[in-house]
Amino acid sequence: MSESKTIECKPSQWFKIRAFGVAAMLTFFALWFFKDGYWGYRDKNEAVVMKQLFLASGESPYTNVDFATPATTAFKEQEYTADSWAAFASEQLVPVPESKNLLPRDFDYDQKWPEEIVNGYEELKNKKVNLLWVDFSGRTKLPREPSEKLYEEKTIREQFIVCGICAALLIIALFISIRIMGRKMMVTATGYTPPGGDEIPFTAMRKIDKRKWNNKGIAVIHYEDAGETKKAKIDGMIYGQFKEEDGAPAEALFSNIVENFKGEIIEIIEDDEDDEPAEENEK
Repeated sequence: MSESKTIECKPSQWFKIRAFGVAAMLTFFALWFFKDGYWGYRDKNEAVVMKQLFLASGESPYTNVDFATPATTAFKEQEYTADSWAAFASEQLVPVPESKNLLPRDFDYDQKWPEEIVNGYEELKNKKVNLLWVDFSGRTKLPREPSEKLYEEKTIREQFIVCGICAALLIIALFISIRIMGRKMMVTATGYTPPGGDEIPFTAMRKIDKRKWNNKGIAVIHYEDAGETKKAKIDGMIYGQFKEEDGAPAEALFSNIVENFKGEIIEIIEDDEDDEPAEENEK
């Protein structure tokens, strides 16, 4: 057995950056879907509902809106003067969907037609109702171009479901990350200690599988414990890493294990360099 010093490999910067990235991504998506479910889609539905009043008669790009007709339709039903139209329009309620789970929670379901329509006799007469919408949307800060559809209750509920899934995944990711952050792998003069486990003596090791070590930084130790064959993983990507400026701690730990190991090593068998010219000649 060669001289061996204690080498510790704690969670690497590579792991910390990725753990933070995953947590940030899941947090962003959870908040994004919560926003859409709680007020985002409802606000968009409000714009769709209000836009119905400002459409030309018989015009509607929304196939799933059947509760509203444009003000222009009422305007054409009989002859109005500016005063009679204002008197009529000021008493009309904004048509809304039957369900109250589609619009903002503070939406006034008893609100009358907006003042732009009430006082828009000339625009309605000259078929320039779109100008009234421009004025109304600017005053109320509603989007000039509303969504292409009215979001249904099912769609709004789905946002909360996906938000919950993202939140659950975030909790799991945080649990795993915190557990890993509190662990380390270590090699001493007598054996290897895997993260969160007990020391495995060199004398108990029977086989090392290093086929994934060169490209993934993962190796597996097969060892005996109380007459039973068990496995322990060496993960150099999560613990230690391979940065030369840091002394490549994971490589140093693995090399130390191999130097003190007396058993079978499984590794990839590479093609002989002498075969390469022959392969090129065959092409």
